[in-house]
Amino acid sequence: VRVPEASSLHTLYAFYIYSHLDAPERTLGRPFVKFHSLAAHSLSPDRPDSSLQAYDGIELSILPFKDFWTFINPNKVCSTVEDVRNKAAGRPGRLILQGSMNNAFVHTVHFQALHAKEGQMPVLETGVYILVFSNCGNFSEAEISGSVIVKNAYGFLPGNEYHKMPFYGWLSLIYVAMALAWMGLSFRWWREVFHIQYCIAAVIFFGLIEAFLWWMCYNDWNRTGIRGRFLFIMAILSSVVKSIFSYMLALVASLGWGVTRPYLDRRTILKVQAITFLYTIMDFVRTSVLSFRHSHSLSLPFVLFCLLPVALLNGAIFYWIFTALSSLMETLRERRQTEKLQLFERLWAILVFALSLASLTLLFQIFDLSRSISIRWHYQWFFADGVSHILFLFVLAAMMYLWAPNKNSQRYAYSHLSELGEDDEDGGTTQSKSVWDDEDDDAEDESFFTATRQAGQAGVAKANLAVPDTIGAMETIHEAVTAAAEKA
Repeated sequence: VRVPEASSLHTLYAFYIYSHLDAPERTLGRPFVKFHSLAAHSLSPDRPDSSLQAYDGIELSILPFKDFWTFINPNKVCSTVEDVRNKAAGRPGRLILQGSMNNAFVHTVHFQALHAKEGQMPVLETGVYILVFSNCGNFSEAEISGSVIVKNAYGFLPGNEYHKMPFYGWLSLIYVAMALAWMGLSFRWWREVFHIQYCIAAVIFFGLIEAFLWWMCYNDWNRTGIRGRFLFIMAILSSVVKSIFSYMLALVASLGWGVTRPYLDRRTILKVQAITFLYTIMDFVRTSVLSFRHSHSLSLPFVLFCLLPVALLNGAIFYWIFTALSSLMETLRERRQTEKLQLFERLWAILVFALSLASLTLLFQIFDLSRSISIRWHYQWFFADGVSHILFLFVLAAMMYLWAPNKNSQRYAYSHLSELGEDDEDGGTTQSKSVWDDEDDDAEDESFFTATRQAGQAGVAKANLAVPDTIGAMETIHEAVTAAAEKA
């Protein structure tokens, strides 16, 4: 790490530490801070390390966030000879820290430190601690090596991240139970399973992989003290894939895929593919930035620049979903397909409820930003990560209930003929059926008309009929075939 400019300081990192009494687990002893193998190295050929052995202006300090401005005076950071005369500092060229030093940890970094002194100090108070890198000398062409180790009573995982580890563990078990239940129903009614039910199985699988990878990532981090890059990237990718696949499933279902039409037209497919590509890239960046926002010093404009595009794209996706869903329900209502209509009305209510809760959570997070991080770091993980996973689990469970495989699953799948107006099992009368013809489905229209002609009288050899894309097409075809038969 490069040394700060002369007579200046930087804040590098935020540590979230539980005291031994407040720790959720106390299996590994008392929490501590340790400065390990820290040494400075000159980058100037004119001033080698050997000429800077007496230089002691480079310091690393860990200060409690809530008392940060009590310790640091922004108008006067480094001590001078006059401060020593006034007994405001012990030595010139050092960082001035005011107030009690009970919860402050300071370490001086020397040049050519072959056997750097290692200081390990216990942490007695729960809170957020800031790592401060200061240089109160007149030389800045240098860098330092080494590490600062902070360990909680349960391991190396930061206090604000700890609760995610058991959360993702329990989430993995819930997904396993959901996967087993869905697998059992699918095997039992395998002849009745259709497209959307296969997609729900894929969403359950992606959710399980995501929860398990995040649990592995946090468990490894807690054990080793290092956030494994491979596991971290794989966990982020699994979250992105699960999110975009789930959004696209809700979108294509709202567009009627597999329910009122056998496939989507090419233009719609290209739009879905474009949104998928954009969302994958932007959401990966967003998730990566959010993972470091509480520990690193990230500027607010940079964070907003990473979050705003994804927020706008989410809004566009949800607008498309609700618009398509509204249009689909209107079509089903006109065609009197009551069972499918009830299914999608329930889906509409579920999505509105989940979106309302997500909006309330976002408003609370915005309001909560006015509170100090020293107060909200204990529970902010729940609103930032926990609520979204719980809402997703709720929507997924509701969709599993609505589209659960059973002996009558095919009544919700696409067919040329509409569903019965009343349920046969309830003794309702069978009403005449109508044809749902997709405007791009010319080949299927021809095959349907051919089948209809073959079902008529054998003497009908030619019938130059066009299949209208209107409600009541069945009656029109029937009348035309009858007229042709009478002429023959």
